[in-house]
Amino acid sequence: MNSPTPPRVTAVEVVATHPTDADRRILASLSERDHKTVGQIAFVVKLRFASIPEPTSMGWALYVGGEQVPKYWGYQHGIYFKVYERQYFAQHHGDPIRFSHDRQTFIDTGHQLEDISRSTGRRGASGTMTLEQALDD
Repeated sequence: MNSPTPPRVTAVEVVATHPTDADRRILASLSERDHKTVGQIAFVVKLRFASIPEPTSMGWALYVGGEQVPKYWGYQHGIYFKVYERQYFAQHHGDPIRFSHDRQTFIDTGHQLEDISRSTGRRGASGTMTLEQALDD
């Protein structure tokens, strides 16, 4: 049986957003767990697709380097996931963004995660953009 073809990613964008109520609970939990102050920004990593694939019962796992993204959501142009700690971007700088159908074979999207800690011109860099604004492009 042939595996389905993963969506073709045409762009990756990181947007700093104002945290939702659910994001604030996660940020508070991270702060308590790590015994340090965590910023009040939820970073949204958007993967724009060339076209939205038809729904199928065979889903794709998303990876940044060797680490599986535990949860991602769809939006009108592709998918997105959230990151709550800025150092995630430094730790995964240059890591390929990949899909896997069986968690053993990986398909590279041709895109890598950038280190936003060195970037000053990001959209919503102050975290004042809402999630809805970030996804409405």
